[in-house]
Amino acid sequence: MKNELNPETKTVFKAIFAWEDEKEEKWLEQMAAEGWKLTSVAPYIYKFQRSEPEKNIFRMDYKNTLDKDYQEYLSIFKDAGWEMFATYANWHYFKVKPENEKTPEIYNSGKAKAQKYRRLLLGMVPLFPIYVILLNPAFRYSESTTDGFFYGLLGAIKIVMTLLLLLMVYAFIRIFAKIKKLESESKE
Repeated sequence: MKNELNPETKTVFKAIFAWEDEKEEKWLEQMAAEGWKLTSVAPYIYKFQRSEPEKNIFRMDYKNTLDKDYQEYLSIFKDAGWEMFATYANWHYFKVKPENEKTPEIYNSGKAKAQKYRRLLLGMVPLFPIYVILLNPAFRYSESTTDGFFYGLLGAIKIVMTLLLLLMVYAFIRIFAKIKKLESESKE
């Protein structure tokens, strides 16, 4: 969807999941080549500003901003020529201009890249009990209420929370499978 009030900006809704970061990187490269510079990221919402078309390589990494080595982490990327241009929920968006058509990488092996997904799983673990705690009262109260509106509202909450819980379990499975694939590729 394009912002009609300001043709120099646009907001795009795009459902890309954590295990699809390579897909997101390629899409951002395409947007930059078409003259759209990413200015902010929120869940499934990307805001762009019109700019000169650029050939950039994008990479994403997951790192908790509260880690004690966070500043060192940022320095390593900066020293290697990567510019961090956006962050969202501990995801860091980096870009670099390719030299001699060679694509630079931030990981030198599948095993090292698997560590990114391990950090992501560790970041997701605290969310799982929160969903279970939030889901439990919705089930308990929906069985004891007779008020039509409240019963319907709790029913809708149960459905949404159950779907979110299933999505989270699916995400765990997909990310864990990606870790195993990366680790097995690095053994070959």
